[in-house]
Amino acid sequence: MISKKIIEKIVNEQLINSDIVLIDIQVSSSNAIKVFLDAENGVSISDCVKISRSIEGQLDRDKEDFELEVSSYGLFSPFKILLHYQKNIGKEVEIYLNEGKNFKGVLNKAESDEHGLIDHIEILQKSKKKIEGKKKKIEVEEIIKVKKEEIKKIKLVPKF
Repeated sequence: MISKKIIEKIVNEQLINSDIVLIDIQVSSSNAIKVFLDAENGVSISDCVKISRSIEGQLDRDKEDFELEVSSYGLFSPFKILLHYQKNIGKEVEIYLNEGKNFKGVLNKAESDEHGLIDHIEILQKSKKKIEGKKKKIEVEEIIKVKKEEIKKIKLVPKF
């Protein structure tokens, strides 16, 4: 089986001086390799082709046959890195908590810790609440602060 570390080394060499970030590498037992990339302004097809050719050029198909797919990280895939949170501030997201609850709101803020990893997020949530002395429910906005360790996954809500 082809080593994930070898693929990671090849990809990272190609990404030096680039705004593209390696998100994930998956290598199956049958040597099906999937490489996922992302960048602040997206990843182009030519970027994927360049990385794919680099990997193909450094692996020997005579030693081990493989299948290779290099693509941008899916638009509606769960957030994995700080970049995903930062580039989606101001957009509607759905948060799935470890305790089984889920809710939607606008990603208002994403704070990182001293290591550059996500620490907590703030969600602006609008809801209608009954206010004492009022006949109708009134729309109110509240900021919900959620620690990273409470989040099972968070993803962008599709808007078409």
